[in-house]
Amino acid sequence: MKITFDKEKCVGCYACYTACIAAHHSPEEEDAASHRSIQKMIEKDFQKNICAGCIHCGICMEACPEGAIYKDEKYGLILADQEKCVGCRKCQSVCPKGVIHFNCDGRIEKCDGCIERLRQGREPACVRVCCAGAIEMNN
Repeated sequence: MKITFDKEKCVGCYACYTACIAAHHSPEEEDAASHRSIQKMIEKDFQKNICAGCIHCGICMEACPEGAIYKDEKYGLILADQEKCVGCRKCQSVCPKGVIHFNCDGRIEKCDGCIERLRQGREPACVRVCCAGAIEMNN
């Protein structure tokens, strides 16, 4: 499965960003940040805030010297094990979308495709709330 993003359909509403924070962080967390990255895009004097999002390509997995990033065999998503992460940031330096972040403990945080929601038969939070159909989950 892949999460795809169509920047032409995106209306810049931040719904995906907000849904991601709600799905992965409690309001009390000091470093609560989304696994999604919002980037400004200016076209013909119109600014749109688009979600770059992880495309689960696996480049970060290949760069990780500790094996902290792995592929989920059932869903094909690239996931991270924070316990194995040593914070070297090699994954961040090779990410073509620039969407890998590190928490206040220096451990990787990246989109997990809402794997727990998928295991429950539900859509990823960002896909569920995207009113423009810009974010989709494809096989």
